[in-house]
Amino acid sequence: MSTRKIGVIVGREWSWPPAFIEEVNRRNAGVVAEFVKLGGTHMAEASDYDVIIDRISHEIPYYRTFLKTVALSGTRVINNPFWWSADDKFFGSSICTRLGIAHPKTVALPSHSYVEGVVEESLRNLRYPIPWKEHVEYVGGFPAILKPAWGGGFKQVFKVNNFEELWRAYNETGTECMMLQEYIAWEKYVRCIVIGQEHVMTIKFDANAPWPNRYFRDDHYLTEEEGSLVVDGALKINRALGYDMNTVEFALKDGVPYAIDFTNPAPDFDVNSLTPHYFDWVVKTMADYTIGLALKGRSEPSEYAWSKLIGGAAAPSAVAVAEQPAAAKPKAAPAGKGDDLTLINGIGPAYSKRLIAAGISSFSQIAKAGPDKVRDAIGVTRLPINAEAWVAEAAERSGNS
Repeated sequence: MSTRKIGVIVGREWSWPPAFIEEVNRRNAGVVAEFVKLGGTHMAEASDYDVIIDRISHEIPYYRTFLKTVALSGTRVINNPFWWSADDKFFGSSICTRLGIAHPKTVALPSHSYVEGVVEESLRNLRYPIPWKEHVEYVGGFPAILKPAWGGGFKQVFKVNNFEELWRAYNETGTECMMLQEYIAWEKYVRCIVIGQEHVMTIKFDANAPWPNRYFRDDHYLTEEEGSLVVDGALKINRALGYDMNTVEFALKDGVPYAIDFTNPAPDFDVNSLTPHYFDWVVKTMADYTIGLALKGRSEPSEYAWSKLIGGAAAPSAVAVAEQPAAAKPKAAPAGKGDDLTLINGIGPAYSKRLIAAGISSFSQIAKAGPDKVRDAIGVTRLPINAEAWVAEAAERSGNS
């Protein structure tokens, strides 16, 4: 079999792309990764890449044109350029409602201004003035959030406390289609990195902290129930939208996770913001996922129709992989002369009891048992466990004891 190829299209980010390329190439798995180089594209041109990871086409229109074209020849593009071109945040809010996922009440608003050539007669379908009082009442009053229906990076996002602030902010938005949204006075806030519609890393996130220090490692931040709801919601959203690389944010209030922001097809993967711990996970998980896709080879659409192209993502496996069920699990007391197994990321009191019942009560015993025996000891679970990571961490902890 000839060597498969993964291409990467990037902007100014410097840390994740070279780390990902190095990770893929060092594995010698029959797949090589490299930066894509372009100087123009012929119509119906095929690509020699099996997979292309797109990190920047939302800002470089030519790249999006290229990616749509090579998708016709069977190159798997992450993320799907057809859906990415069609998506918007207000549609996403409606999708959440249909999926039964809690979402702040949201209203799409007519733009404040229009491009040259749009005159009064062009706007005959719009009500004037905008029924501001009706919209504010719908979203639950003030404070409220005003933000764009497209875009990201916290640009043009306003928290408004009264009508005067709302109108002042709205007057600054130009031709943007804006949304007025219910403000959730959250008690906890998390950002989930979702890869391949299967792998979820849930991270404590503080959007109010100074950039880039907004990610915090706290493996016991959420309760077990909260963690399960967040993982389930993140997967439902990504599978509905068809994204293979995305971040999903939830604001939790009274134990209910509200989906806040989840159309981020070129998510922040920078090591300075993710921190090395989560950065390493993203590099390795993306390498695992894309190598698997590349080895399957290219597959042309069964039909050259929009419905086939926009739905081009491969079906995810039936069972999700909760890489880090960010559940707040209380520390269990050490059993006899054993170790506190709940110190290992992903092991809570319930799993600790199962391991102890199977005669595994210390870090060294987990390390010696290996992943298969650990899985046997744990038995049936709602989501797959990361036994390999447990064994690796146990080996590290036993070596330091």
